[in-house]
Amino acid sequence: MIRVRDLMKTDVATIPPETSVADLVAFLDERAITGAPVVDADEALVGIVSVRDVLHLAREMGEVPEAMRWGMARSAPPQESGFLDPPVEGEFFAYYVTPGGGFVDVRSRIQEVPDTLFDGYRVADIMSTNPVMIPPEASIQDLARLLREKKIHRVLVVDTGHLVGIVTTSDILDHLADS
Repeated sequence: MIRVRDLMKTDVATIPPETSVADLVAFLDERAITGAPVVDADEALVGIVSVRDVLHLAREMGEVPEAMRWGMARSAPPQESGFLDPPVEGEFFAYYVTPGGGFVDVRSRIQEVPDTLFDGYRVADIMSTNPVMIPPEASIQDLARLLREKKIHRVLVVDTGHLVGIVTTSDILDHLADS
């Protein structure tokens, strides 16, 4: 039986809570990911942050329109049949649909927002403090149910209170495609 430990990535890009939001945007862009666990100076898990959190902040400041829907696509133009909510990392790029029906690539939209817009904001201000977690011994079925129930695409893998990995929808799809 396939377990979460068999799918998870153990080389997890983490970010400290005191990081500025502008630096967070650069961090996510450099690594071509849409989210990361937040760890304190003692490497204790304190939350999770994503591009979506940055967009929520920018939207509150009037810089990004209310998104009707999130989605994902490979390299072809986005199509309605490919929608998932929220975006995932990996070889996919994330986009959202504006109220007028236009598609906007999330990463390019975030890069257009002036760095000074986020002055004074830190990762701690926008992160989720209740990340969804799963143990490494959980089955792939338990993982799939959790992703579906929570309507998310990444789960932190925690063993005895320590972050040991991350697993995403893309990891499950890769496993299924390769088996």
